Amino acid sequence: MTTNYLTVKCAGFTAYCNALIARTDSGDLQACMLSLIGTPSHIKSLSALIYTGESCHISGDNLDTELKFAGPTQTCRSRKIGEIVNKVLITNFFSKNNNTAAVFGPDLPIVQERAFRRLDATTTIPLKPQWQEWLWKTMIYPEKLYSFGSSDFQEAYLLTIPCDETLESHVLEAIKNRQIQ
Repeated sequence: MTTNYLTVKCAGFTAYCNALIARTDSGDLQACMLSLIGTPSHIKSLSALIYTGESCHISGDNLDTELKFAGPTQTCRSRKIGEIVNKVLITNFFSKNNNTAAVFGPDLPIVQERAFRRLDATTTIPLKPQWQEWLWKTMIYPEKLYSFGSSDFQEAYLLTIPCDETLESHVLEAIKNRQIQ
């Protein structure tokens, strides 16, 4: 049974997590995105600890492990709802100026479409939507990520975005070999 929240603890501070995307590394998790919910003081303290590279303990949903961020962390969004704060922390995997990208969605076809749009937005090479499956299988090397949250977080992958020269040569070769048209 999946719970609605994970528990995040560090240095005596506790918050709850309603969404998480992370890489798994020897049982530990390296977060790419974390949505924290809790009191303003606990969220502020936990965020400060995370920004300095501290690991947190995360539990729930069959998890009981350490959580660190996979790279530099920044706040994507922070909202106060009554006496509760929801703060979303992300890594550079969600940045547009990077050769890696995290994409997520409710199912694999939507994730593949989002991956195509992400690749298309970062390249000067003209791409056709019908190449989406070929690009997924041969060019972006998707790495399955751990994901927790609502139905929008059922599938998550880390992509490798190829440089324009590599992408262009592979696309031209695939057109020549009639793998794509």
